[in-house]
Amino acid sequence: MKMSGEKRRLKVKIDGKPIEFEVGKEFDKTPTTGLLRLIEYRYLFPSRSIKYVEKDGEKLHPSKVDLIKNLEELNIVTEPSQNMVRKQIELALLALDGMAVAIDQIVKDWHTKPDLSKLMLHNLLDSLDWTVKVVDTGSKLLPIYNGIDEEIAKLEDAVFKLDDLMYEGKEEEALEVLKTEVKSAVEKWKEFLKGMVRFIKSAPQETH
Repeated sequence: MKMSGEKRRLKVKIDGKPIEFEVGKEFDKTPTTGLLRLIEYRYLFPSRSIKYVEKDGEKLHPSKVDLIKNLEELNIVTEPSQNMVRKQIELALLALDGMAVAIDQIVKDWHTKPDLSKLMLHNLLDSLDWTVKVVDTGSKLLPIYNGIDEEIAKLEDAVFKLDDLMYEGKEEEALEVLKTEVKSAVEKWKEFLKGMVRFIKSAPQETH
């Protein structure tokens, strides 16, 4: 590691190829994982992302990465960014899988277990919002896939209608919207994401 004025020069391997880069003094106390994210942003984004990190040819568990202080000991193994996006969308699908059943349970228990039902609804809407953010962010790294904005808008319309009714204290109307419009929108969103995953798997991937 060499000092260069106010900067320091670091070395690391990316897919076995040595690279050097400079960082400012503000990164002196940045942990190794933070520096790796900086490398990912500067040198890999948007076409590739970090898949995992190796030391001496062995894959490091994420919890061990910050224990390595000398980046020259590391090899960053990358993959096309669309692979990372596909995995995120598959996680979103897992989150969506149980939502129809959860909605039915919330409606069924709303009057007998109000506190638990409201907590479940809050968590469900948070999870739904997370799936939207995953797709919205990930779509910027994918080939053009038509209909994303329209599908998000349909989902959000149903959720906003539910939120408005809950805010106005119209719980019975809100529950009706939840078990019909929101439930239907969630199922359509899930089918749309399945289509995205099929599209990503069939899309040609950048190599380097």
